[in-house]
Amino acid sequence: MTSFDISEWEQADQLIDLNLPLPEEHRGRFDVVLEAGTLQHVFHLPQALANIHELLAVGGRVIHGMSTSNNHVDHGFYMFSPTLFHDFHTANGYRVEYEYVFEFRPYWYRSRFRSPPSRIYRYTPGCLDHLSYGGFADQQLAIFMVATKTAQSRADVIPQQSFFGAFWEQERRAARSATGRAGAGEQASLRDRLADRLWPHFRRSPWLLDLFLLWKRVRRWVVRRLPRRMPPLVARY
Repeated sequence: MTSFDISEWEQADQLIDLNLPLPEEHRGRFDVVLEAGTLQHVFHLPQALANIHELLAVGGRVIHGMSTSNNHVDHGFYMFSPTLFHDFHTANGYRVEYEYVFEFRPYWYRSRFRSPPSRIYRYTPGCLDHLSYGGFADQQLAIFMVATKTAQSRADVIPQQSFFGAFWEQERRAARSATGRAGAGEQASLRDRLADRLWPHFRRSPWLLDLFLLWKRVRRWVVRRLPRRMPPLVARY
């Protein structure tokens, strides 16, 4: 086992700055790379991810073991969304093995001397979309993910967020369907059809827009007070 750090403070085996390209002698040396909450402290994130890729041998695994997400202000440079790791590794040909998020309160919460158990949830892209804006209140969220480097894996493909990829694909399907129904000379996207259906009414009757916005505010107020819909709970630890 070899430990890397940028400083001598914790007496790591070797000093390496993950903001910079990896020294040649470390490339392909390791079967497992564990970053247990390191990446949020590295400013040059794309270079750090590329370095992890270079450290691994083919068939080796990267473990993102405690990557900070919600409610970690100033703990590091970044708070990550789990979609970052999923989309990066998927786009770059890694095989994603495990994906979880875990929700917890630290041991000092309400002056406790022992942390309450963390709740661990299975993550799939999109499962937290409805909680994106204020859905975790005072609780902290972190990420656990394991991905395997294959012979086709690389680290230079810039991913697109899977949320928008799914949205764009939905629009493409709607446009193809509309083209098939309307004929080769007419093409309408989902956005076009919604605009045609809704906005003319709003222009003719401005009070409809006010009613629509009021309904959205009421719905948001009600949803915030209902129990949260979380992905599958797999463990408490």
